[in-house]
Amino acid sequence: MEQKRAWIYCRLALNGPESAELLTAQRSRLETYAKEQSFEIVGTSSDIASGIGFDNRTGLVEFQNEAADGNVDILLVSDLSRLGQASEATLQYWFLLRDFNVSVHTADSGKVDMSVDPIIEKILSWA
Repeated sequence: MEQKRAWIYCRLALNGPESAELLTAQRSRLETYAKEQSFEIVGTSSDIASGIGFDNRTGLVEFQNEAADGNVDILLVSDLSRLGQASEATLQYWFLLRDFNVSVHTADSGKVDMSVDPIIEKILSWA
């Protein structure tokens, strides 16, 4: 079986004195998960930006470019709120991931069910 290619994406909402440490902790946790799952880590990126919108998130754009080129199978995030928190924008991004054939995994929950109903319920619970 071919090894799955994973991209680690970390995000913090606000920049503060512990930001670098918090991003490192997210990345480390996801690296451990990837190793446990035998995923090949093909890239990592991070942003310090609001989860409300997807503008000005260069780390996410970097991942998206690689996914669009077919170089990524899995997006690893510490939890779904690190991807986005605005329901409509996050749902649109979710469909983009599905178009790229990229699944989403979190360190706590593993592979996330990408069917629409559970995602809509989860996104609405953030609002």
